[in-house]
Amino acid sequence: MKFKALELTRRSTLGAVAGAAIAVFGVTAPANAADFNLRMQANTGPGLTPYIALEEFVENVRAMTGGRVEIQLFPVSALFPPSEGLEAVSTGIVEMGLTTGGYFAGKMGPLATMESGLPGAEASAWERNAFFYEKGFIDIVREAYAEQGVHYVAPNLGSPWELVSKVPLNSEADFAGKKIRGFGIEAEWFQALGAEAVNIGGAEIYTALATGVVDAVRWGDESQNLAQGLHEVGKYYIKPAPMPAPNNHILINQATWDSMPSDIQAIIEGAARLASMKYLTLTALSRGPARAELEAAGMEFTTIPADEWASMQQKVRAIWAKYGEHDERTARAVALLQEFLTELGR
Repeated sequence: MKFKALELTRRSTLGAVAGAAIAVFGVTAPANAADFNLRMQANTGPGLTPYIALEEFVENVRAMTGGRVEIQLFPVSALFPPSEGLEAVSTGIVEMGLTTGGYFAGKMGPLATMESGLPGAEASAWERNAFFYEKGFIDIVREAYAEQGVHYVAPNLGSPWELVSKVPLNSEADFAGKKIRGFGIEAEWFQALGAEAVNIGGAEIYTALATGVVDAVRWGDESQNLAQGLHEVGKYYIKPAPMPAPNNHILINQATWDSMPSDIQAIIEGAARLASMKYLTLTALSRGPARAELEAAGMEFTTIPADEWASMQQKVRAIWAKYGEHDERTARAVALLQEFLTELGR
């Protein structure tokens, strides 16, 4: 039986959040008509955990602003391809978007890759959250995105991106000569480990693994890999995750943002942070049952030893450390990340 995401509903903290907003911002009743009617495209589709979290974001913004802001949410590719999200928001095709920074590295440089998350860096979404908000990485990111005509509202923190393989991958040596689905910095890392990186889209990963186009694929967490049916074509589930703390992000058109009063800006940013917490909560509920179903189907979970993994991570750190040579802003970001990892004892 296919795993169903625990029949997750949007029973949320909406009532409490809305009540807090009323107390703080003095909202007493919805307006007859919204002051701001916004369109927003996601990079995922209905029924999936990130989309459920985004639906709650829309509801929270409506409630917390007393109806002054209405957001019409569209699923992935309804209005434009995900790779064109930055341009779509900056030019006003939509006012908001849930997009992925890795698509924009060609236009924005390696900082866009860093913003999406890096292998060999933070080990969890909570560390990633701390890097953004406590260490100030979000300020550097906002500088960069402002130059593109958008306001970077918040990262949308997510669950790990993990490996499913047809063959055992228990050490660095096992990667040599293997064909692994990956792109961007992951591709560089896999190549440094002696593997061949293959860039294929998400819709193709099942067939690619089934037919031997690749030996392994990097995709999502247990529930996402189960939903893709990867246990049917790959026997081994490899831990740790190559990308343990990735994130998407929420953008808003800069002119739209500048036209908003400060209380609405604060509500949107706060609701966006809540959306991350919702996403992480839903995945926390779904990953355990999904793993049990994968194991029942015969999938073998294996873990690369800690000392071996540490050596592999050093190779990818050397790759992203060179990002600092690109420009002054990225150099600040790399230095900040290295400082943070030192503080964490890594």
